[in-house]
Formats: sequence, structure tokens, C-alpha cells
Amino acid sequence: MKTTTQWLVTLTFRVTVSGVQSKDDSVAAGLEQLRQSLNRGEDVPMEASVRRITNLVEDEPLFGVKW
Repeated sequence: MKTTTQWLVTLTFRVTVSGVQSKDDSVAAGLEQLRQSLNRGEDVPMEASVRRITNLVEDEPLFGVKW
């Protein structure tokens, strides 16, 4: 039986938003700005970190937004 290596890839995109009043609104505006930039094919500043998954911890943020 062939085992598959699993990797956790964390991508951090950096966008600047203005004209919003709350943290939730800034997240929504940032996601929309990211979506529009990707749709236009623009380069988006990004950092990536990768690590092999050996023992998945339940508090690991796999989906969604973690503050």
C-alpha cells in the first residue's frame, strides 16, 4: 500500500483596505480586493509556509479565518 505524504500549506496574502469600521468589515473588504486582483491577473504580495503533516492537531486552522 502506497502512503501519501500530506502537507499543510499556509498562504498569507497582504492587502491594504480603507474606509471600513470593524475587523469583520476589513476581512470582507480584503477578501474582495484579493478576489478582484486575482481575477485581473495581478500579482498579489504573498508569503507561503509549508510543513509536513505528521500528527494533525484539532486546533490547526485548515479552513476559514483565524485571528
